[in-house]
Amino acid sequence: MIFDAHGDILTDIYNETKRGNRNSFMTKHYSKYIQAGITQGIFVNWTDPNTCDKSYFESVFDVAIEELITHNDLLSICYTYDDLIKANHKHKIGILLGIEGVKYLSEPEDIIKLYQRGIRHVGLTWNEKNDYAGGVSFPEQGLTEKGRRLLKIMQENQMIIDLSHANPKTFDDIITATYGPIVISHGNVKSLCDHPRNYTDEQMLKVASRGGVIGLCAVANFISKDKDNQTITYLAKHIDYAVKLLGIDHVGLGLDVCYYLDEGKTSTGVKGLETIAEAKNIITELQNLGYDQLNIDKITHLNFLRVVKEVLG
Repeated sequence: MIFDAHGDILTDIYNETKRGNRNSFMTKHYSKYIQAGITQGIFVNWTDPNTCDKSYFESVFDVAIEELITHNDLLSICYTYDDLIKANHKHKIGILLGIEGVKYLSEPEDIIKLYQRGIRHVGLTWNEKNDYAGGVSFPEQGLTEKGRRLLKIMQENQMIIDLSHANPKTFDDIITATYGPIVISHGNVKSLCDHPRNYTDEQMLKVASRGGVIGLCAVANFISKDKDNQTITYLAKHIDYAVKLLGIDHVGLGLDVCYYLDEGKTSTGVKGLETIAEAKNIITELQNLGYDQLNIDKITHLNFLRVVKEVLG
Protein backbone atom coordinates (compact mmCIF):
# COMPACT_ATOMS: atom_id res chain seq x y z
CA MET A 1 0.00 0.00 0.00
CA ILE A 2 1.13 3.54 -0.80
CA PHE A 3 -0.58 6.77 0.23
CA ASP A 4 0.61 9.53 -2.11
CA ALA A 5 -0.15 12.84 -0.40
CA HIS A 6 0.15 14.99 -3.51
CA GLY A 7 -0.85 14.60 -7.14
CA ASP A 8 -2.12 17.31 -9.53
CA ILE A 9 -4.63 14.92 -11.02
CA LEU A 10 -7.71 17.14 -10.86
CA THR A 11 -5.95 19.82 -12.89
CA ASP A 12 -4.72 17.27 -15.41
CA ILE A 13 -8.20 15.82 -15.90
CA TYR A 14 -9.51 19.31 -16.61
CA ASN A 15 -6.67 20.18 -18.99
CA GLU A 16 -7.09 16.93 -20.90
CA THR A 17 -10.85 17.42 -21.14
CA LYS A 18 -10.29 20.88 -22.63
CA ARG A 19 -8.07 19.22 -25.27
CA GLY A 20 -10.89 16.82 -26.07
CA ASN A 21 -9.37 13.89 -24.20
CA ARG A 22 -12.10 12.57 -21.96
CA ASN A 23 -11.56 9.69 -19.54
CA SER A 24 -7.95 10.83 -19.11
CA PHE A 25 -7.32 9.46 -15.63
CA MET A 26 -8.08 5.98 -16.83
CA THR A 27 -6.10 6.28 -20.06
CA LYS A 28 -3.08 8.22 -18.72
CA HIS A 29 -2.76 7.34 -15.05
CA TYR A 30 -4.78 4.41 -13.75
CA SER A 31 -2.54 1.56 -14.91
CA LYS A 32 0.53 3.37 -13.56
CA TYR A 33 -1.13 3.83 -10.17
CA ILE A 34 -1.99 0.14 -10.05
CA GLN A 35 1.54 -0.86 -11.07
CA ALA A 36 2.91 1.44 -8.36
CA GLY A 37 0.72 -0.04 -5.66
CA ILE A 38 -0.81 3.35 -4.85
CA THR A 39 -3.94 2.63 -2.86
CA GLN A 40 -4.81 6.12 -1.57
CA GLY A 41 -3.88 9.68 -2.35
CA ILE A 42 -4.72 13.36 -2.32
CA PHE A 43 -5.71 14.69 -5.75
CA VAL A 44 -5.48 18.49 -5.88
CA ASN A 45 -6.74 21.37 -7.93
CA TRP A 46 -3.73 23.52 -8.81
CA THR A 47 -4.96 26.54 -10.73
CA ASP A 48 -2.18 28.73 -12.10
CA PRO A 49 -2.23 31.93 -10.00
CA ASN A 50 -1.55 33.92 -13.18
CA THR A 51 -4.95 32.87 -14.52
CA CYS A 52 -7.37 35.80 -14.50
CA ASP A 53 -10.56 33.80 -14.94
CA LYS A 54 -11.86 32.57 -11.57
CA SER A 55 -14.23 30.18 -13.33
CA TYR A 56 -11.18 28.06 -14.29
CA PHE A 57 -10.70 27.13 -10.62
CA GLU A 58 -14.34 26.19 -10.23
CA SER A 59 -14.45 24.31 -13.52
CA VAL A 60 -11.54 22.06 -12.53
CA PHE A 61 -13.67 20.66 -9.71
CA ASP A 62 -16.77 20.37 -11.91
CA VAL A 63 -15.02 18.42 -14.65
CA ALA A 64 -12.66 16.30 -12.56
CA ILE A 65 -15.16 15.21 -9.92
CA GLU A 66 -17.64 14.21 -12.62
CA GLU A 67 -15.02 12.07 -14.35
CA LEU A 68 -13.85 10.39 -11.13
CA ILE A 69 -17.43 9.54 -10.14
CA THR A 70 -17.96 7.94 -13.55
CA HIS A 71 -15.40 5.29 -12.55
CA ASN A 72 -16.68 4.58 -9.04
CA ASP A 73 -16.20 0.87 -9.64
CA LEU A 74 -12.42 1.46 -9.57
CA LEU A 75 -12.06 4.82 -7.79
CA SER A 76 -13.70 6.16 -4.66
CA ILE A 77 -13.86 9.79 -3.56
CA CYS A 78 -13.45 9.61 0.21
CA TYR A 79 -14.41 11.99 3.01
CA THR A 80 -13.20 10.13 6.11
CA TYR A 81 -10.61 7.61 7.24
CA ASP A 82 -13.24 4.85 7.18
CA ASP A 83 -14.04 5.71 3.56
CA LEU A 84 -10.40 5.18 2.62
CA ILE A 85 -10.27 1.83 4.39
CA LYS A 86 -13.54 0.66 2.80
CA ALA A 87 -12.25 1.69 -0.63
CA ASN A 88 -9.11 -0.34 -0.09
CA HIS A 89 -11.10 -3.39 0.98
CA LYS A 90 -13.06 -3.08 -2.29
CA HIS A 91 -9.78 -2.79 -4.26
CA LYS A 92 -10.54 0.80 -5.27
CA ILE A 93 -8.12 3.72 -5.20
CA GLY A 94 -9.26 5.97 -2.35
CA ILE A 95 -9.12 9.66 -3.24
CA LEU A 96 -9.16 12.72 -1.00
CA LEU A 97 -9.89 15.95 -2.86
CA GLY A 98 -7.65 18.95 -2.19
CA ILE A 99 -6.68 22.48 -3.14
CA GLU A 100 -3.19 23.82 -3.84
CA GLY A 101 -3.66 27.57 -3.40
CA VAL A 102 -6.85 29.43 -2.44
CA LYS A 103 -6.34 32.60 -4.48
CA TYR A 104 -9.67 32.13 -6.20
CA LEU A 105 -11.77 32.01 -3.03
CA SER A 106 -13.45 35.42 -2.78
CA GLU A 107 -14.10 35.02 0.95
CA PRO A 108 -12.98 32.51 3.58
CA GLU A 109 -16.56 31.29 3.94
CA ASP A 110 -16.46 30.02 0.34
CA ILE A 111 -14.50 27.02 1.61
CA ILE A 112 -17.72 25.69 3.12
CA LYS A 113 -19.23 25.22 -0.35
CA LEU A 114 -16.14 23.30 -1.41
CA TYR A 115 -16.27 21.21 1.75
CA GLN A 116 -19.84 20.30 0.81
CA ARG A 117 -18.51 19.16 -2.58
CA GLY A 118 -16.08 16.85 -0.84
CA ILE A 119 -12.88 18.90 -0.47
CA ARG A 120 -11.01 17.80 2.65
CA HIS A 121 -7.48 19.20 2.16
CA VAL A 122 -6.23 22.77 1.60
CA GLY A 123 -2.91 24.50 1.09
CA LEU A 124 -3.38 28.27 1.34
CA THR A 125 -0.89 29.23 -1.34
CA TRP A 126 1.22 27.99 -4.17
CA ASN A 127 4.36 30.07 -4.70
CA GLU A 128 2.43 33.34 -5.07
CA LYS A 129 1.02 35.70 -2.48
CA ASN A 130 -2.72 36.06 -2.28
CA ASP A 131 -5.38 37.51 0.02
CA TYR A 132 -4.78 34.68 2.50
CA ALA A 133 -1.04 34.04 2.75
CA GLY A 134 2.38 34.37 1.13
CA GLY A 135 4.13 31.62 -0.80
CA VAL A 136 7.85 30.98 -1.12
CA SER A 137 8.33 33.54 -3.91
CA PHE A 138 7.08 36.35 -1.64
CA PRO A 139 8.81 35.96 1.74
CA GLU A 140 7.64 39.31 3.09
CA GLN A 141 3.95 38.34 3.39
CA GLY A 142 2.72 36.00 6.08
CA LEU A 143 -0.77 34.90 7.05
CA THR A 144 -3.43 37.60 6.61
CA GLU A 145 -6.57 38.18 8.63
CA LYS A 146 -8.58 36.48 5.87
CA GLY A 147 -6.16 33.58 6.11
CA ARG A 148 -6.77 33.29 9.85
CA ARG A 149 -10.52 33.24 9.26
CA LEU A 150 -10.10 30.55 6.62
CA LEU A 151 -8.00 28.37 8.94
CA LYS A 152 -10.60 28.73 11.70
CA ILE A 153 -13.37 27.58 9.35
CA MET A 154 -11.23 24.71 8.10
CA GLN A 155 -10.52 23.48 11.60
CA GLU A 156 -14.16 23.79 12.60
CA ASN A 157 -14.98 21.56 9.62
CA GLN A 158 -12.11 19.10 10.21
CA MET A 159 -10.05 19.74 7.08
CA ILE A 160 -6.37 18.88 6.56
CA ILE A 161 -4.10 21.94 6.60
CA ASP A 162 -1.08 21.76 4.30
CA LEU A 163 2.03 23.92 4.82
CA SER A 164 3.55 23.11 1.41
CA HIS A 165 4.66 26.19 -0.55
CA ALA A 166 4.31 28.48 2.48
CA ASN A 167 7.18 30.90 2.98
CA PRO A 168 8.88 30.79 6.42
CA LYS A 169 6.74 33.61 7.82
CA THR A 170 3.49 32.06 6.61
CA PHE A 171 4.69 28.67 7.85
CA ASP A 172 5.19 29.95 11.40
CA ASP A 173 2.00 32.02 11.34
CA ILE A 174 -0.05 28.95 10.39
CA ILE A 175 1.61 26.85 13.08
CA THR A 176 0.72 29.53 15.66
CA ALA A 177 -2.85 30.01 14.42
CA THR A 178 -3.84 26.32 14.40
CA TYR A 179 -3.94 23.23 16.58
CA GLY A 180 -3.67 19.49 16.05
CA PRO A 181 -1.93 17.54 13.27
CA ILE A 182 -0.76 19.51 10.25
CA VAL A 183 1.14 18.34 7.17
CA ILE A 184 3.71 19.22 4.58
CA SER A 185 2.23 17.14 1.78
CA HIS A 186 5.19 17.48 -0.58
CA GLY A 187 8.69 18.80 0.02
CA ASN A 188 12.17 17.62 0.92
CA VAL A 189 15.01 18.21 3.38
CA LYS A 190 16.76 21.56 3.10
CA SER A 191 19.89 20.24 4.80
CA LEU A 192 20.40 17.87 1.84
CA CYS A 193 19.22 20.23 -0.92
CA ASP A 194 19.05 23.96 -0.32
CA HIS A 195 15.96 24.74 -2.39
CA PRO A 196 13.29 27.32 -1.37
CA ARG A 197 10.64 24.58 -1.47
CA ASN A 198 12.49 22.36 0.98
CA TYR A 199 12.25 22.52 4.76
CA THR A 200 14.69 23.22 7.56
CA ASP A 201 15.16 20.84 10.45
CA GLU A 202 13.41 23.37 12.70
CA GLN A 203 10.36 23.55 10.44
CA MET A 204 10.06 19.78 10.18
CA LEU A 205 10.37 19.42 13.95
CA LYS A 206 7.50 21.88 14.39
CA VAL A 207 5.31 19.68 12.18
CA ALA A 208 6.33 16.55 14.07
CA SER A 209 5.66 18.21 17.43
CA ARG A 210 2.06 18.66 16.31
CA GLY A 211 1.70 15.00 15.36
CA GLY A 212 2.01 15.82 11.68
CA VAL A 213 3.77 14.26 8.70
CA ILE A 214 6.05 15.48 5.92
CA GLY A 215 5.62 13.84 2.52
CA LEU A 216 8.95 13.51 0.72
CA CYS A 217 8.69 14.14 -3.00
CA ALA A 218 10.12 13.12 -6.36
CA VAL A 219 10.80 16.57 -7.82
CA ALA A 220 14.31 16.41 -9.24
CA ASN A 221 15.38 19.90 -8.18
CA PHE A 222 14.12 19.28 -4.64
CA ILE A 223 16.22 16.11 -4.37
CA SER A 224 19.57 17.57 -5.42
CA LYS A 225 21.13 20.43 -7.34
CA ASP A 226 23.55 17.86 -8.77
CA LYS A 227 21.88 16.05 -11.67
CA ASP A 228 23.86 12.91 -10.85
CA ASN A 229 22.06 12.78 -7.49
CA GLN A 230 18.57 13.35 -8.89
CA THR A 231 17.78 9.71 -8.23
CA ILE A 232 15.44 7.59 -6.17
CA THR A 233 18.46 6.52 -4.11
CA TYR A 234 19.12 10.11 -3.09
CA LEU A 235 15.40 10.64 -2.42
CA ALA A 236 15.69 7.72 0.01
CA LYS A 237 18.48 9.67 1.75
CA HIS A 238 16.00 12.50 2.31
CA ILE A 239 13.51 10.03 3.76
CA ASP A 240 16.14 8.49 6.02
CA TYR A 241 17.35 11.91 7.20
CA ALA A 242 13.78 12.93 8.08
CA VAL A 243 13.18 9.66 9.95
CA LYS A 244 16.35 10.09 12.00
CA LEU A 245 15.42 13.69 12.82
CA LEU A 246 11.69 13.37 13.44
CA GLY A 247 11.09 9.73 14.28
CA ILE A 248 9.46 7.10 12.12
CA ASP A 249 5.88 8.32 12.80
CA HIS A 250 6.23 11.66 11.03
CA VAL A 251 7.52 10.77 7.56
CA GLY A 252 5.52 9.82 4.48
CA LEU A 253 5.36 10.23 0.71
CA GLY A 254 3.95 13.13 -1.29
CA LEU A 255 5.52 12.33 -4.62
CA ASP A 256 4.32 15.32 -6.69
CA VAL A 257 4.86 13.45 -9.93
CA CYS A 258 3.40 16.14 -12.19
CA TYR A 259 5.42 16.17 -15.41
CA TYR A 260 2.18 15.32 -17.20
CA LEU A 261 0.96 18.90 -16.77
CA ASP A 262 3.51 19.93 -19.41
CA GLU A 263 2.28 18.67 -22.75
CA GLY A 264 4.76 16.24 -24.28
CA LYS A 265 6.80 15.71 -21.11
CA THR A 266 7.03 12.06 -20.07
CA SER A 267 9.42 11.88 -17.11
CA THR A 268 10.16 13.38 -13.71
CA GLY A 269 13.87 13.35 -14.51
CA VAL A 270 14.45 11.33 -11.33
CA LYS A 271 16.38 8.16 -12.10
CA GLY A 272 14.49 5.17 -10.74
CA LEU A 273 11.26 7.13 -10.41
CA GLU A 274 10.69 8.45 -13.92
CA THR A 275 6.91 7.96 -13.67
CA ILE A 276 4.49 7.21 -10.84
CA ALA A 277 4.52 3.57 -11.98
CA GLU A 278 7.97 3.19 -10.41
CA ALA A 279 6.90 4.32 -6.93
CA LYS A 280 7.39 0.78 -5.58
CA ASN A 281 11.12 1.28 -6.07
CA ILE A 282 11.05 3.43 -2.94
CA ILE A 283 10.29 0.30 -0.93
CA THR A 284 13.39 -1.41 -2.35
CA GLU A 285 15.52 1.62 -1.45
CA LEU A 286 14.21 1.59 2.12
CA GLN A 287 14.89 -2.13 2.39
CA ASN A 288 18.45 -1.47 1.21
CA LEU A 289 18.77 1.06 4.06
CA GLY A 290 17.71 -1.61 6.55
CA TYR A 291 14.10 -0.61 7.20
CA ASP A 292 11.84 -3.42 8.37
CA GLN A 293 8.32 -3.96 7.02
CA LEU A 294 6.46 -2.14 9.80
CA ASN A 295 8.56 0.98 9.40
CA ILE A 296 8.26 0.83 5.62
CA ASP A 297 4.48 0.61 6.03
CA LYS A 298 4.53 3.67 8.28
CA ILE A 299 6.37 5.67 5.64
CA THR A 300 4.39 4.42 2.66
CA HIS A 301 0.89 4.79 4.12
CA LEU A 302 0.26 4.36 7.84
CA ASN A 303 1.53 7.77 8.96
CA PHE A 304 -0.63 9.78 6.59
CA LEU A 305 -3.60 7.52 7.29
CA ARG A 306 -3.17 8.27 10.99
CA VAL A 307 -3.35 12.02 10.30
CA VAL A 308 -6.43 11.50 8.15
CA LYS A 309 -8.08 9.58 10.97
CA GLU A 310 -7.20 12.20 13.58
CA VAL A 311 -8.27 15.18 11.45
CA LEU A 312 -11.17 13.94 9.32
CA GLY A 313 -12.44 11.24 11.66
